[in-house]
This record gives sequence, C-alpha cells and structure tokens, in this order.
Amino acid sequence: MALIHIDHPNIPPSIRAAFGRKVEQIAAWLIIDPNWLMQVMYAESRLKPTAQNIQNGRVVAAGLLQWTKASGVPGAPQSLLRYDHLQQLDFVKTYFAPYRGRMKSYFDVYLVTFFPAAVGQPDDYVFSTAKLSASLVAAQNPAINKVKDGRITMAEFKQYVWDSTPDAVRGLVFKARQVYEDVKSEVQRITEDGNGQSIAKAAGGIATIIAFFFSSAI
Repeated sequence: MALIHIDHPNIPPSIRAAFGRKVEQIAAWLIIDPNWLMQVMYAESRLKPTAQNIQNGRVVAAGLLQWTKASGVPGAPQSLLRYDHLQQLDFVKTYFAPYRGRMKSYFDVYLVTFFPAAVGQPDDYVFSTAKLSASLVAAQNPAINKVKDGRITMAEFKQYVWDSTPDAVRGLVFKARQVYEDVKSEVQRITEDGNGQSIAKAAGGIATIIAFFFSSAI
C-alpha cells in the first residue's frame, strides 16, 4: 500500500520512490507506522522542505518538521533550508531517535514534534515546563487552546490533532482501538462526575468513532 501523501505535489515525482523507501526505513527503525511520519510532516510543512514560519520578520521554524532553534538541529531553523527532502529525512531520524520504542500512537509522534516533555502524560496534563509557562504555551498556540482558558491540556491537544487530520487519512493514521479507549476513558471520567447529559454525549461520541472506523476500513 502506498504511503499517505506520497503523491503530494510538494514531493517531486523524481524522488517519490526514494523518499517513500527512506520514510519506511526510518519508521521501521523507530518502531512506528510510516504513515505517522508522513502525516506529521504533512501537518507541519505540507511536505515542503523550504517551508518557513516567519514571525516579526524572523524565521522561527523551518523544514519538513518545522524545526526551531530549540530542536537541537545544528543551525536550526535557517540551516534546514539548505537541505532537500531526502537530506532532511536524516534529521527526522535523528530528532525522533531518543523516543525510539516510546511512541505508541500518532499522538505520541506529534507530541515529540510539538512538546516532547508531554510524551506519556495523561489527558489532564497541562503543557508547561520550568522555562515555559502554561499561559505562554497557550498564547503561542491559540488553535490548540480550544477552551481559551490560558492553558493547553493533553485532551485539547488530542482533539486538535484529530480535527486537523484530513478525513481521508484518519483511518490509516489512527487506530480504532486507540481512539476508542481514549473516548471510553472520557466517558468513565464524566460518569464519575455524575453529569448525565455529558455521559450521553460522550457515549454517542464512541458510537460515532466506532462507526467511522469500521464503515471506512481500508
């Protein structure tokens, strides 16, 4: 089966076969689904190695994974602009290497890209570090801070990742059991809160998700 997004116009036809092989090799070494790598690169840069995030006239992130100065890539972000698709995949492997064997879902892969400190944290975890306040993280990522309360929780992050993944590839990026268990946990939490109306809504969410996965199985 072809990788998702492999025919995207930002990947030149002349290198698609080589690019796909390299993604699959890296994913096998990282012990993850290669489509997780494809989707996170699509989400970050639309698979364009020269993609840039410019703020106040300054490049703050660049490349397939939108590496920042804090990413550990030498000279990032500007240095990434010198490398093509295949060369940047070497940096992809190096970047994810410390999390080899720890990424159990696409959520985890996206977390390593977005906020590595959050890997393995529960749904009520608030994104922050000793150097990054919750309010600053929320202010810099307004699309993820759906509740608009000055902080981003893991539950909000998962919802953002789900919503921002194209419908056409969700069945390949997410695993039905993984998403089912996430929503099931939310039902249990709400049940413990004793909110009957919310229980019904969450339970309906499980039915919708299960119906989606098994009616569109590929």
